[in-house]
Amino acid sequence: MALPKIKHPTYSITVPSTKQAVNIRPFTVQEEKLLLMARSSETTEDIVSAIKQIIKNCVVENIDVDRLATFDIEYLFIKLRSKSVGEIVDLEYTVPETEEKIKFKLDLEQINVKFNDNHKTKFDIIGDIGVVMRYPTLNEVRTIEASDNPEETLLNILFKCIDKIYDQDNVYSDFTEKELQDFINSLPLDTMVKIREFFETMPAVIHEIKLKDKDGKTVDVVLRGLTNFFT
Repeated sequence: MALPKIKHPTYSITVPSTKQAVNIRPFTVQEEKLLLMARSSETTEDIVSAIKQIIKNCVVENIDVDRLATFDIEYLFIKLRSKSVGEIVDLEYTVPETEEKIKFKLDLEQINVKFNDNHKTKFDIIGDIGVVMRYPTLNEVRTIEASDNPEETLLNILFKCIDKIYDQDNVYSDFTEKELQDFINSLPLDTMVKIREFFETMPAVIHEIKLKDKDGKTVDVVLRGLTNFFT
């Protein structure tokens, strides 16, 4: 006789970058095992891999995790963690100057994606010619962080994030890598300012809190990135 199948509750959530509504289910034992394995390795690569697999498992709809923006993955994981294990998590912050460790509790339901009012994904670069940008994926961001030449790697990835090119008459999205490279090489230098601004003002999962050290002094803490929220 077949064992009964367990039905899990689902929760609707919006993917920040695309505004797509998806349904998520809480972690099961399977996902908890992935987290435990990632914790035991203590490497960012393993943590990232585990989180991506958990999102694939727990989002009911088909979703290409490898194409999600970094802040999408961070946000989805935090909400999954909140719905699965509890809204309140115990964290620890190490004060850089004194190495004092401060324990604190964090309400994951307070964590959201912060959007910059000056952020643009579409902008003119010269005359009536402009570009539409896409957000870099988590793998691309990790490539920058691991690069021996992060400045050059950043530039290469920024240019790869040009999703569409437009002029007064057309929108171009089906171009080859060589065509894109030729287009990039012809750009005026001041174009880089706008492209860099796109990257620097991207939405991000950031949470600011104030803690007290052992002497009662206020410590301003900014939580950002997967490792800060990974518990």
